[in-house]
Amino acid sequence: MAKAILTTKIDPTYDDLPEQRYHFPRTYLRQVEAARGDWIVYYEPRRPGSDLMKTGGRQAYFATARIADIIPDPSKPDHYYALIEDFLPFDHAVQGHGPLLPRRIRERSGERCGTFPTPSMT
Repeated sequence: MAKAILTTKIDPTYDDLPEQRYHFPRTYLRQVEAARGDWIVYYEPRRPGSDLMKTGGRQAYFATARIADIIPDPSKPDHYYALIEDFLPFDHAVQGHGPLLPRRIRERSGERCGTFPTPSMT
């Protein structure tokens, strides 16, 4: 199993419902499969959705959950759903990005999400 960070927007272009499901293309299937049964952290990016007039998201980590299963999307070829359980929003979103965030998330969440690798800056 592996930890993962899943990105979802306020107004997602995918069929995301963070408390229940995460919709993603085949491109990410291997990474999501590696995290099946393990804890993930949700991240809300700053970039807006398809409507460029909207403001972006908080650029913050906002919840943790576990990936229970992965199923194919019956209506969209080459897309999948990660079925989510044990969704737990953070009391306060963890702002920012960079190599110190995994430690800040653990400090804020009381170790609920365990440890996960620091993103590569390459």
